[in-house]
Amino acid sequence: MRLSGCLPVLGRRVMVMLGVAGMLLVASSAHAQVAAPAQAAQPEPPDPFMFTSTAPVMVLLSINQGQEAAFESGFNEMRNGLAAAAKPEFQAQAKSMQLLKVDLPPAAGQPVVYVLYLDPPLTTVSYDFTKIFYYSGAFDVSTPELRKKVDDIYAKFTAAVAGRNLWPIVKK
Repeated sequence: MRLSGCLPVLGRRVMVMLGVAGMLLVASSAHAQVAAPAQAAQPEPPDPFMFTSTAPVMVLLSINQGQEAAFESGFNEMRNGLAAAAKPEFQAQAKSMQLLKVDLPPAAGQPVVYVLYLDPPLTTVSYDFTKIFYYSGAFDVSTPELRKKVDDIYAKFTAAVAGRNLWPIVKK
């Protein structure tokens, strides 16, 4: 059966279906190309360890039992590295940090409690350990040897720190 003498009806139907399928493929690929950049443009969440006020802050640190000496050693190396940094903001950051240990024996299986007292916290730098070591520029990680030194100090933190909680303080 032929209509208009070109193609049989079955052939025209196949051509129409292929045309519709092709348009759907083009439309779905155009939608995927438009949607991908919109998802990539999501802003990074704010850093909870970057403060907007110079009011004192306490950071409650839960340290795994048996890791206290490694944590204290790593913290002192971090603070000494900040104090020795060339930029004055890192030196001020080191001066703003005071590490205190809660003088109570922890319950069995519970972490040891430390308090990192920041007075005054700087508003231009982050107090996140990862950012201090790797992203602030306070520590040189430009060569494998230097990176290994920083990795060794940072490993003390990751092995020791079980949790961190921020406590902003308001004087009354």
